[in-house]
Amino acid sequence: MFWFKKVLEAFLLPPGVMVPTLAGLALYLRRRSRGGAAACALLAALVWIGTSKVFSDAIIAPLENAYTTPARPDGDVIVLLCGGFRGGGRPFSASERLAPATLERAAAAFKLYKDTKLPILVSGGAPFSAEPEAEAAAAWLRELGVPQDKLLAEKSSRDTFENAEYTVKLCRENGFKRIILLTSAYHIPRAVLLFRKEGGVAITPFPVARRSGGPRFMSDWLPGRDLDARLAINEYLGIVYYRLYYLFL
Repeated sequence: MFWFKKVLEAFLLPPGVMVPTLAGLALYLRRRSRGGAAACALLAALVWIGTSKVFSDAIIAPLENAYTTPARPDGDVIVLLCGGFRGGGRPFSASERLAPATLERAAAAFKLYKDTKLPILVSGGAPFSAEPEAEAAAAWLRELGVPQDKLLAEKSSRDTFENAEYTVKLCRENGFKRIILLTSAYHIPRAVLLFRKEGGVAITPFPVARRSGGPRFMSDWLPGRDLDARLAINEYLGIVYYRLYYLFL
């Protein structure tokens, strides 16, 4: 009964519902338009495969495995890259205003702060929100007990390129020469590329919140179980874009 419910759920909720819809359309068109039927069948297969965890893991794992998380990172400052703002209402905790990616990274940054007592420089502006992401993340870190004098915020950046540009500038102004760059594991290759292009500081990558790997379950093969493929494709496109950008700069 449990697995029947899970399979039914996978094919009734979006985006998995597109699989039976397109498959049904393919059957309807098979005698009217073979080309149309084939296109619908192909789209059904792509939706199924593209939204399964097995596929997501396969394309996100190379990004996440590019760097290992150092056991004893050495640096002058922890640089926390934000990953989105949730906002809304008057929350009980500042953590409620953080998108999942930002919350994961900020939690790891707090643990690293407890281990090292290094200052945290939070980087993230307000590209799609009324409040800078860095401000919201810093507020939560203060709730956890990080002193104000251990927190800096870069609140102008709108993407990873500007994260690197503005953060490295702020590091130079504050005399930080060795940064521990903390962000999601899938995001770390692009972040390291851009921060190293800025120059002037030594970088220790600190990837956190890995999504791929672990034991396999039947649900991993079902559609709509994982949309991390979108994250991975965005990162690959970003890396290609910036490599070409610096090649012709």
